[in-house]
Amino acid sequence: MEYSNADKRRLVFLTVNSSFSHSSLALPLLHSACKTLEQWQWLRYDMTNESDIMSAVQEICSYQADLLVSDLYLFNRRTALEVLHRYHTLDPDCRIAVGGPECLGSGADDLLKQYPWIDCVFRGEGESIFRQYLEQFDAESSCLNRIIPAAGNAVFQEWSDSDYPVNDEFFVTDKPFVQIETSRGCPMRCLYCTSGNTQTRYRSPEQVRTELNLLKERNIQEIRVLDRTFNLPQERGAALLRMFREEFPQMRFHLELHPQFLNETLQEELQKALPGQLHIEVGIQCLASQVQQYAGRNSNTAAVLKGLDFLCQQTAFETHADLLAGLPGQKWEHIISDTTTLMQFNTGEIQLEILKVLPGTPLREITAEHDIRYSRSTPYDVMQSRTMSVGDIQNVRDLSRLLDLTYNHRYLHLPLLAMSRECPDFVTRLLAFFHQFGGNASVLWNLKKRFLFLLDFCREYNLPQGQLALAYQWLLAGFQPGQGPDEYTFKTAHIPPEAVLELGSAECLNARETRYWIFPMPDKIYYLAYNRNFVLNQPAAVWSTSDRTNLA
Repeated sequence: MEYSNADKRRLVFLTVNSSFSHSSLALPLLHSACKTLEQWQWLRYDMTNESDIMSAVQEICSYQADLLVSDLYLFNRRTALEVLHRYHTLDPDCRIAVGGPECLGSGADDLLKQYPWIDCVFRGEGESIFRQYLEQFDAESSCLNRIIPAAGNAVFQEWSDSDYPVNDEFFVTDKPFVQIETSRGCPMRCLYCTSGNTQTRYRSPEQVRTELNLLKERNIQEIRVLDRTFNLPQERGAALLRMFREEFPQMRFHLELHPQFLNETLQEELQKALPGQLHIEVGIQCLASQVQQYAGRNSNTAAVLKGLDFLCQQTAFETHADLLAGLPGQKWEHIISDTTTLMQFNTGEIQLEILKVLPGTPLREITAEHDIRYSRSTPYDVMQSRTMSVGDIQNVRDLSRLLDLTYNHRYLHLPLLAMSRECPDFVTRLLAFFHQFGGNASVLWNLKKRFLFLLDFCREYNLPQGQLALAYQWLLAGFQPGQGPDEYTFKTAHIPPEAVLELGSAECLNARETRYWIFPMPDKIYYLAYNRNFVLNQPAAVWSTSDRTNLA
C-alpha cells in the first residue's frame, strides 16, 4: 500500500544535546531500522540544554505530531522532560514515547510513576522494539504495553549486520565529531555501568572499514568510538589500530582502553601510532583491590599500572585517566593515593568524578549494603557512604576542580609534576592550600590567578624546582618576563649560533623589534624571542643550548 503525506502518521523526534558539539545517534539508528515503514513520516527537532524551552514547544506544536519521541540520558533528562510535559499540556492527544539510558531497569517504572502522561517507555536497545511499536501503533491502546519489553532490557541481536548510521538521512555531519560503534555491550562486570556484563557483539573489521570509508567520503575527521573496552578482544583491537593508521591517517580516533589488556601485539600497534591520531582514555576508577571487588571490576592492579606506565610513555598520543569517588568500601585515603599514583606516571589528564548510581545498574541494588546515599534525581551522585562522609565527598569535588585548574591545564601540567616530586604529601597539601586560598568546586579562576596561586604554594613549601618550572610556563603562556613567578630571565642581545630551535618560527630571528631573553634551567639555557609582529605577547620562538657561557 502506498501512502500520501496526508495519510501518513507524523513522528517527531526531539533530540536534546548537552552542547552544540554533540548529536544524537539514537535518531539515525532508529530511523534506519524503521525507514521501510511507509505509513510514517519522520520529522526532527534539535535543541540543547541551553535552548529556549517554549520556543521548542511552539515549533513542535506546528508539526501536528501523532507521536513525539525523545531519548533520555543523564545530561538531557530535565530539559527533555520539561519540553515533553509542556507539549503534552498543549496537545494531550499526541502520544509521547521515550527511551535511552534513563529508561533502563527500574528507571522505566519510575518514569511512568513520575510522569503518567508518558504513553510508552522503551527499555534497552530500541531498534527492533521501536519498529514493532510503530507497526502496532493503530491497535487498541489496551493491547499496547506501556513498558517495552515488560521485563529486562532489550538487546538488538541483528545489530552487527544492520545498516550504518552514516547512511541514514538523519545522520549529522556538521558537528566537531561523530560517534560510531564497532561493538556493543561489554564483557566487564562493573556494577555501576549500564553496559556491565551485557552481551557483546562486534562489527567485523571489513564492516568497520566500510563505515569509515563512508565517513571519509563525507569528510569526517574526528571519530569517537563508543566501544566500552576497545582493546577487547586484544587481537581485534590491534587489527583496528593498524587499519586506522594505514588506511585512515587523516582521521583522529577517541578510544577507551582498559590498561590491563595490552598484549605485545597491541603494544606494537600503539607504538606505531601516528602523532596526534589517537586520544586515549583509560578507566582506572580505583586501584584498591577490595574496592574493585565490591564494584565488580576485579582488575589486576599491578597489570593495570604496568599498562598505564606503557601508555603514558608514548609520545604519539596523550593518555587521560578516569577516577571515581564514592565506590563501595572506598575511603578518602584511596582518592589521595590514586591521584598521587597517576601523577607519578605522568598521566596526561586526571578526570576525578563522583560516582553516579544510574538507573538499571546492579549498583542500585546494593546501595543499602554499603550505606551509599545518593541523589534520587539527576545526576544521581553519591553524597555519602559508610566509608566516605559528606565532607569527604565535598573534598573530592574540590580536588576535581583543583586538578582541572592546574594539573589538567597544558601550561601548568609540568610545574605540577615538578612540585609533586619536591613536596611530600603533595596532593593533600595542595588541596589544603587551595582551601586557604578560597578555592572550592565552583571557582572560576583565570590563568594568571592559577599561576599566582601556585607561586604562593611554591614559596610556602620552598619548592625551587617547582617555581622554576612555573616561571618558564609563565613565559610560554604569554605573561611578562620578570613578573609573577619569573625571577630568572634577563635580556640578551642575540641568540648563540649553536642554539637549537625548540618551538616557534626562526623567521623572527634578527627581525626588526625582536627582543631576546635568557631563561636558565639546570639542564638547558633557553633563549626566548619576542616580537608582536609575529606573535602577540607569547614568545615568537624559543631556542635552547647546554652551553652556559652566556650566563657568566
